[in-house]
Amino acid sequence: MERQRRSVLDELRTRITTGLIPPGSHLTERGLAEEYDISRTPIRSILRELADQGLVTVAPNRGVFVAEWTTSDAAEVMSIRALLESHAAKLAAEKRTAEQLHDLSSLCDRMDALEESKSNGYRAEIAALNHELHLLILEAAASPRLFNIAKDLAMAPLMSGSFQYYSDEELRRSLQDHRLILDALKHRDGERARALMEGHLRTAYAALTRRPG
Repeated sequence: MERQRRSVLDELRTRITTGLIPPGSHLTERGLAEEYDISRTPIRSILRELADQGLVTVAPNRGVFVAEWTTSDAAEVMSIRALLESHAAKLAAEKRTAEQLHDLSSLCDRMDALEESKSNGYRAEIAALNHELHLLILEAAASPRLFNIAKDLAMAPLMSGSFQYYSDEELRRSLQDHRLILDALKHRDGERARALMEGHLRTAYAALTRRPG
């Protein structure tokens, strides 16, 4: 049962952070229990955990809703991420392994292929892979404390879903950023990796400030 609960939790978290379940969506215990063929007791536990992580909010007498993020929320998250992840990129350039470089390159290839095909839901798929890429760079920094601090910010739903607000040109540029960061890691150029990651995250924030509504 715990394995199933964890699987449902992970899937819901991914759907929220990539924008597949949009901000403001109403989540019900009954609906989720039926969707995942699981009892309402673990669903209740899952929703509490998502609330603790700031991914959903509980409105008295109304229910549970996917958290909605304001521009000021995004600005705060972006500022902290820019500091932490740019430092992580610098460390990753010094400490990354050949296997991690290979995995990062594979993620870039998969995102490029999705962008080229533009199949149904491709932006959400890119967002999920983008999340993997940022987490892998955090891992490559080989700093467990930094990873634990930064990983939850990398999952912030508004930031993770920023690809939904990109123009086609901005999306291609963002994917090119990944290639440039990867090249800096490959050549162990920490300062270049740091600067590229900071610029990459600030560009994501700029797209969010132009989001509708």
